[in-house]
Amino acid sequence: MTPSLSKPRMRPQAGTLAATLVLGLVLGLPNTSSSKAGDVTDKALMLFRDACLATAPAFDRAMAAAKKHGIKPQMDLGASLVGMAPDGSYSLQVRGKKECAVTAEKSADPAVAEQFRSVVATAAGVPAASLTSDGPIQITMRGQTYVVRHDRKGGEAYVIMSTAGL
Repeated sequence: MTPSLSKPRMRPQAGTLAATLVLGLVLGLPNTSSSKAGDVTDKALMLFRDACLATAPAFDRAMAAAKKHGIKPQMDLGASLVGMAPDGSYSLQVRGKKECAVTAEKSADPAVAEQFRSVVATAAGVPAASLTSDGPIQITMRGQTYVVRHDRKGGEAYVIMSTAGL
């Protein structure tokens, strides 16, 4: 029996996995398949990518970018802004034109460090293998030099800091 185009299937059938994944990507639905190399699965790292790396060098749009991740501004400290997820599991701290950081609870995913290098490499336009696997990483983006760091002690901290004025 051929399914009617006017009635969408409620349960995936055999052979529809590829179509479901493509539709999920198009609609922005979460991917339920296992993660592949290069995929970012850590919510805090996604926030770092979208709010910090994407808004450098000014970081002036970081808090606005963070809203799509559920971050709500908590404090405006003049030169700094702080926002937090409603459940308190991760937060964003921005010091205009100087630093942007995301802190989060400890991730159980052992691939989060590799994901961090991949995200930073993509933003900097360099191969991930060229970045050090521990310690600070120096990158150049949009004509400026930054130090980025992933610290896993006591939780997750993703930081990008401008080297101008250091």
